[in-house]
Amino acid sequence: MSRPTGHRSGVRRVDVHTHAIPPQLPDLAQRYAGAWPALVATGPCTADLLLGDTFFRALDDRCWDARRRIEEMDAEGVAVQVVSPIPVTFSYRLSAPGVAELARVQNEWIAELVRAAPARFAGLGTVPLQDPAAAAASVAECVTGLGLRGVEIGTNVDGLPLDDPSLEEFWAACAAGGAVVFVHPWQVLGEERLGRHGLLYSVGMPAETAVAAATLMLGGVLDRHPGLRIVLAHGGGALLAMLARIERCLTMLPGMTPPALPPRDYLRRFWYDSLVYDAGSVRTLVQAVGADRVMVGTDYPFPIAERPAGTSVLAAGLDDAATTAVLAGTATDLFALR
Repeated sequence: MSRPTGHRSGVRRVDVHTHAIPPQLPDLAQRYAGAWPALVATGPCTADLLLGDTFFRALDDRCWDARRRIEEMDAEGVAVQVVSPIPVTFSYRLSAPGVAELARVQNEWIAELVRAAPARFAGLGTVPLQDPAAAAASVAECVTGLGLRGVEIGTNVDGLPLDDPSLEEFWAACAAGGAVVFVHPWQVLGEERLGRHGLLYSVGMPAETAVAAATLMLGGVLDRHPGLRIVLAHGGGALLAMLARIERCLTMLPGMTPPALPPRDYLRRFWYDSLVYDAGSVRTLVQAVGADRVMVGTDYPFPIAERPAGTSVLAAGLDDAATTAVLAGTATDLFALR
């Protein structure tokens, strides 16, 4: 079988940004108000993901069929996928008890997926972050109880920034439990203005990730919890492009409280996926934060995914050691993969 463009035989790669969903979700609309995620089958291998009665996205069985995923992983030289929930299921605007139930179903299913093929998959769970105490308890359940590597969260909690004091218990639980926290943009700032031209995804999400990262840096979360291991989706979004302006505003705007370190010094407190679709941008990211902080990410199995996995990394002109680290070594260390 011919290899897709970008495949390099014998080069192991780990994809840390992939999504999945159970083929069945609980019918929470019967017990809780709101537009709950639901799957409606449209064929033997396809389904529509709805929010209440509103269509959100068409899915196929790569979202829940391990065999299909492994076939495509093998075709692209992907040794391991780190699997996380589809962000729309964060459901931070909905009832916390219902979201806790939704999270439990997804987390247990992802854990089953991993147990069925532990050499090919690692998993991240989701938590009801609108109830920080329940979210903190769920971290231990994910990591200790289910064997997941950590949790995926949004960039804000229905408008609440990630440095809000109410979330301290959650951050403490992540640090204490060694949970990797994958921060994925959702409920994008200014989304009401971004409906045209695909701007919600192309501009809004990178900007939203930069806001979340800056909040964690400037709000002292990284200082209060030095053991945190946080991964920023989409190469950190617009963070690198905005960094000099963030630094400038800290010194020039009145009433600003600088963080314990210069903002640039916090860059290596995060990890980043490589999902920037551009070899030069991957090279710039690695130069800024180090190959030991960058990992392959694709957004598999969605249309926006970079395929084959690692295409931009292989085209970035990194030296062999850095290429090997980004393709697999950094993720293997962070996620404690076999």
